[in-house]
Amino acid sequence: MSKSAVTIFLAFFFLTFWMLLRQIHQNAPNQKPDQPISESRVNSSITFLSDDAVIQRTSDCASYFEFMNHFSSKKSRFSEKNTFPLAFAISAHFQVGILELFLATSFDPLDSYCIHVDAKADEKVTKAVDQMVKCYQWKHPKATIFTVDDPISVFWGHFSVLEADLKCMQLLRTRNTHWNLLINPAGTELPLKPMPEIRKYLEKFPNGIIDSFPLPEGNKGRFVVSKENENNTKTDQVKESPPGNIVMRKGSKNVALSRELVDFFLDDPSSKGLQEWLQDKSVPDEHFYSTIITLINNGTQDLNSDSTYGGCVRLSWWGDNNCKGENVRAVCNFGLQDLPRLYQDGNCLFANKFNLDVDSIAPLFHALYLLNS
Repeated sequence: MSKSAVTIFLAFFFLTFWMLLRQIHQNAPNQKPDQPISESRVNSSITFLSDDAVIQRTSDCASYFEFMNHFSSKKSRFSEKNTFPLAFAISAHFQVGILELFLATSFDPLDSYCIHVDAKADEKVTKAVDQMVKCYQWKHPKATIFTVDDPISVFWGHFSVLEADLKCMQLLRTRNTHWNLLINPAGTELPLKPMPEIRKYLEKFPNGIIDSFPLPEGNKGRFVVSKENENNTKTDQVKESPPGNIVMRKGSKNVALSRELVDFFLDDPSSKGLQEWLQDKSVPDEHFYSTIITLINNGTQDLNSDSTYGGCVRLSWWGDNNCKGENVRAVCNFGLQDLPRLYQDGNCLFANKFNLDVDSIAPLFHALYLLNS
């Protein structure tokens, strides 16, 4: 998309967003419809995506979908026939409003959705997700959308991040046999492009997309000694070599997996062996998929093949000095002014990371862009 086209789009969606905020505030109690939107009222839009607001909206499913229809100018988001169903294994732990926008911009009744909610998440988070999922089940009774019944506590950099993914993979494999590729976004991500474009893009990658590259020198220390507990505290125990002395690799946590690959990651002895070995390592989700994919051909490690096939699942800006939002743990949490640059990316499918504490306007604005493109 050219810069001039992006400017026109942004102008249009800013106006649309302003009108949406006006409608939200006009429908709020004790507020007069003819009042102009003051700075305080714009700031109060932060509450629109709060867990409490999601709980309130989803308490009445019929009213919920009637309200959500105001986001899109299109009569139906399912007018195009879905001939390439997808599965989503989503891990969420807070800020349910972003997950709400993810479903609003991506949901298709022929796709499948598993949502793992961190077992230690706030009660409001769990309630908001449960009610939202029940509303989608009410609206689309034949659709496959559910939460994990036995969630685990998830800690950053811990094996539990990978374990949550694997739980959803196992469930999605059995709940629906019709999806083509499985994708594992975090609850802080949103589609970077409208879903019809993402689906068309993924049709070109029937074998999936997995990022895999040589282990950076700075990451080799992750495998020297064992770690313990959710804080990844180093121990004095020297770690044995990986099973079969395989060469460890690195890659993105986010992948697109064919059903064949899901079966391989869940069932193959080499995969299970690496899962066991990674349980006391740091950030295993960055090494599991990228390493096991090199063993897909009869267990003989292939370090030369490109398992991305030129594709890209997730776009993140690491240590980006041009980040207009805020760099948190070295990754850009997008601000509203980052969106024009995001829209210039022509290859990746999902954008990470949105954060309501950094900029609550950016995800809403982006959702409007997606729903009206």
